[in-house]
Amino acid sequence: MNGFAARVPLLYHATPVAAVKPILDEGLLPAAALAERHGQAITDNRDRWLCVPGGEMLRRQGMPDKSLASRLGPGLSPEDWRVFINGHVFLFPDRTAAAGLAASKRDADVPQAVLEFETAALLAAGLRLVFCRFNNGFLDRSPPDKRRLRGFQDYRPIEEWRSGAGLKEIAILGGVPAGIGDPRLASG
Repeated sequence: MNGFAARVPLLYHATPVAAVKPILDEGLLPAAALAERHGQAITDNRDRWLCVPGGEMLRRQGMPDKSLASRLGPGLSPEDWRVFINGHVFLFPDRTAAAGLAASKRDADVPQAVLEFETAALLAAGLRLVFCRFNNGFLDRSPPDKRRLRGFQDYRPIEEWRSGAGLKEIAILGGVPAGIGDPRLASG
């Protein structure tokens, strides 16, 4: 078994309850694939939830251009960043973080659930998992001289992760096909 899968056997994804069945039937699709169904430009900030035909929903991003631009590395535009982010699905390495997102007061009007995926099964299927030491979707309010600049290099192959190193999110380019990772509702 992969060392990462032994240390982090399950990965978690917060999603609207209405999207659970479509995810189980069709797989966990990235925002870019879901946006194509909706006709929404994926380079735009989503300041609200968007319903997608078939029961899925696109999560509100909360990354307005002005705030995001001040937190991106040299040469990266908000549009570039959103294309990158929207091409991935995101999972948490612990249930508590996913449950926290699912229980967000800001999203209280959208009932949510937490799905769990078996890490070893995702890796065995040949999916390329990358990790980030911090939650890149969170835009802090630090003063400009204290801000961490985001970039594509923040996402490293899972094989480079070492126990004890920061681990806030796992991303998978293109999503998780149906039937891979044994997705199910997380217990507890």
